[in-house]
Amino acid sequence: MIQLTRRALICDETPSQITALRESFDSTHAIHLPGFLSGDLVDQVQHAIRSAAFYDRSHGNNGDIGREECMADNSVLAMLVLLANDSRLLTLVRSITGCAPIGCFDGRVYRMRGAAGHFDRWHSDTGVDRLIGMSVNLSESAYEGGRFELRSGDSDHVLWQIANTGPGDAVMFRISDDLVHRVTAVQGENARTAFAGWFQSRPDFLSLLRSSTAAAPLGA
Repeated sequence: MIQLTRRALICDETPSQITALRESFDSTHAIHLPGFLSGDLVDQVQHAIRSAAFYDRSHGNNGDIGREECMADNSVLAMLVLLANDSRLLTLVRSITGCAPIGCFDGRVYRMRGAAGHFDRWHSDTGVDRLIGMSVNLSESAYEGGRFELRSGDSDHVLWQIANTGPGDAVMFRISDDLVHRVTAVQGENARTAFAGWFQSRPDFLSLLRSSTAAAPLGA
């Protein structure tokens, strides 16, 4: 088990199990980590999200890659980013993925609603020193659609896909010029909510904290 709790990272995987995860990641460029966030942590975050402020966010040069609702910066997002920057987790991610040294993890909480026309088209996420992507399911109810898919940039064949509807379950995937990914359209009434972002080579976590603090408005 690999799990983040409110206090510490728990990893009781044996060296041979870590090797098996590495081999799986090398083969498919992605892995699924069930129960990555502990149950009580998921409950705490979901409770906070119910009253959190969200804003409409588009990404891509012309907003053509995706559109979603993004949670405004708050204490629960800060907690999640802090937990994801546990040095033991950064070391473990390197062991599983074989990526370059990691400086920090930076992420956001977002949700996609079918009725709002939210979408996420094929894209690579390359740039700004991104190494490994991660998405953790925070949805309160199972959603329809919203499958994560990964493929080679020069092929229509999907290499790896998952709905990832388990509370607190995580997906980690390789960021590369040769790979693209997307989230298929969400259908039905239930939103797809996730904590998602990237393990990056730069900046280091302290520099990330300083830049976040400098950008925060007074009184936030």
